Amino acid sequence: MIVVDVGALGIGHGVKPFAEGAVGALFHVSNPVPGLEGRTLVFKRAKDQRELPKGIDRSLVLAQMRTVVAMRNAMTATEAADLDEVTVWPLAMVQDGHKDDGILIDLIAPEFFVDTKPASGPAGKALFELQFLCTTDGYLDKMGIDRSVTGDAVMRVALAARLAYAIEIVHRHPVVFGDLHAKNAVAVTKPFARVLLMDCDSVAELSDSGRVQLHGPCFTPPEIAGKQQKLQDQKTDVYKLALCIIRILSPGKGATQQMDPVNPTAIPDLLGKEGITLLRRAAGRDRSARPTAAELREYLVDRVLSLVRLPELTAAALSHSVALRGSDIFVRWEQEYGTEVRIYGTGGFQLDGIDPVKHATGFLIKPPTGGPIDVEVWNKHGASPRVRAGYLDYYELPALDIARQLGTIPRPEIRDLPALDAGAFQALQPFPVVTGPDLNFASSAPTLNYPAPAFGPVPGTPAAAIDRTVGDAMKRLNRVLRGRLGQALNEGDPKW
Repeated sequence: MIVVDVGALGIGHGVKPFAEGAVGALFHVSNPVPGLEGRTLVFKRAKDQRELPKGIDRSLVLAQMRTVVAMRNAMTATEAADLDEVTVWPLAMVQDGHKDDGILIDLIAPEFFVDTKPASGPAGKALFELQFLCTTDGYLDKMGIDRSVTGDAVMRVALAARLAYAIEIVHRHPVVFGDLHAKNAVAVTKPFARVLLMDCDSVAELSDSGRVQLHGPCFTPPEIAGKQQKLQDQKTDVYKLALCIIRILSPGKGATQQMDPVNPTAIPDLLGKEGITLLRRAAGRDRSARPTAAELREYLVDRVLSLVRLPELTAAALSHSVALRGSDIFVRWEQEYGTEVRIYGTGGFQLDGIDPVKHATGFLIKPPTGGPIDVEVWNKHGASPRVRAGYLDYYELPALDIARQLGTIPRPEIRDLPALDAGAFQALQPFPVVTGPDLNFASSAPTLNYPAPAFGPVPGTPAAAIDRTVGDAMKRLNRVLRGRLGQALNEGDPKW
């Protein structure tokens, strides 16, 4: 279990809490806490005894906080991650002078807040509590809250399913949530439904016969109100869950007192006959007839799927699996019912907002690194399962160093190449004559615009002598060249 001293949290002396609940006050934590790195934390300090509701003992509140932190500490990493997805569960104990003083919890993410612009008073932000789903449009207008944040009617069923799932996750452990009501859970409707359970420090183990847990207004289970039993349990949790679901599906005046799924403010056709029967059992007096949170979640999910058309991604592929870095890669897909395509790669690469109408067959991408490329299709109801389009391998062209490459080519060395015999040039005809046994092509000498050369055949020299002179000169030249080349090849060149 993580235990930290209040002095290490970086909370200045005399700082006032930014929010308060029934049993605790909340303070922002400035300093990082070992073991909880990367999290934005809040210190929930147990209120002093004089500030607590009547009948609540501060020492019992702190003991229960410690028990809840110990529960999480005993969970596997997967169990803790599942819990963190749907709850604001206590993470560590905070002490003041070696005495327990409160707990550390995660700061609720900004997406769970809505803008408020009340007619009287300054603009601000408020947690989007499930309670807002039970109110009238007039109340939302008075608070200056955009009505669109509540989503459509099907979104309400989706939020009910998420709430049931959150209680299901908690009930996977031998505990009772206890203080469940519409103000003790917050929601998000965009881009999809999410719910977080708050005030989880009041969660108690079923084995704790001394547990003390509160009830929200109009949420007291009949067996508690009738004094058939004192302690809450998972059956009472399901009763409170059912009331939350009935009320968020019945917005309007008097919604917070509704106890039956068929009522004057209930949205028509959201629940089928099976759903109405299930919720009546859950909110009924017969404890033994109440379904589990998992059964409620299962029905609500199926109901959502029957009311909406989720996008379908039937195929995804890459135009190339190997490419030169910087090349365009075409991601192909086949989908139905989607309004947005999202592409994911390694290193945080992501492209979203792709219109599947304009880009019906695919989209060109240029990811900075190789790796897997995944595709999702979205619409207002949610996302398709993510599909692997392929694995991209990049390659680089090697650097081209011409000087270095040429340096590896062998070069034979021919030393002492003799100068041509000047007499050979003198014996050459001033223009070529092509002859053969049956043909004789002779062209007249061209007129040249430069002085005649000072060399040439000696006047009166017979043609046969000229031929012999030229032939002898060329033979000598060939012998010398062959000899020098052979010598160079036989001796070798250090660079050969």
